[in-house]
Amino acid sequence: MLSDNDAQEVRKVFGALVRDVRIKVYTQELECPTCRDTEIILKELDGLSERLKVSFLNLQTDRDEAEKDGVDRAPAIIVSDGTHSRVKFYGTPSGYEFSSLLTTIVDTGGSEEPLIEGTVQFLNDLDKNLDMQVFVTPACPHCPPAAVLASRMARYSSFVRSEVIEANEFPELSRKFKVQGVPRTIVNGIFFAEGSLSETMMTNALRKGLADDPSDETNLLDYLQNN
Repeated sequence: MLSDNDAQEVRKVFGALVRDVRIKVYTQELECPTCRDTEIILKELDGLSERLKVSFLNLQTDRDEAEKDGVDRAPAIIVSDGTHSRVKFYGTPSGYEFSSLLTTIVDTGGSEEPLIEGTVQFLNDLDKNLDMQVFVTPACPHCPPAAVLASRMARYSSFVRSEVIEANEFPELSRKFKVQGVPRTIVNGIFFAEGSLSETMMTNALRKGLADDPSDETNLLDYLQNN
């Protein structure tokens, strides 16, 4: 699906990889109209760098592996150094979400820590789990920063798990989490944020929200406005 020019540009981007990046792709034959496209895209990426180690699994037949990885729907993509399954993408990585996937791959195999000092300190202080779900669409130019931030936080800390979810491909989840616009970030099923928050805004709001420990759905921006 990549043109020759696009493939050349991706090769240049992958030139920043200094470590192997392990990618697991879960698809299935039935009831997954976008699984085939996802497989094609990841196979093309796999051929653009020796640092990429891509494996393809079937959600229905590789159930033990899927359960271990915490994958319950397809298509699913896990990006890691091979030691965890905390960073997931659900849906076809097309449009702006293709760039989010590329950035996450480079973050994982690159030589520098992209998170700012304040975010690193927040994650080092973290003592409870954060489950971050970021709803996106391929046509949303504001979605990649939110998707990348959640993925970076999950890559850095064993307390964080991130799921970047293509809202149109998983309408039942979009309805459950009241997604009317993207990006929409859900944390622990309680906190939500509309739009793309900066690292500083996200960590400041989460620090206050976790201390507050509300029982009802809460807008993270409320913790910033009340500062």
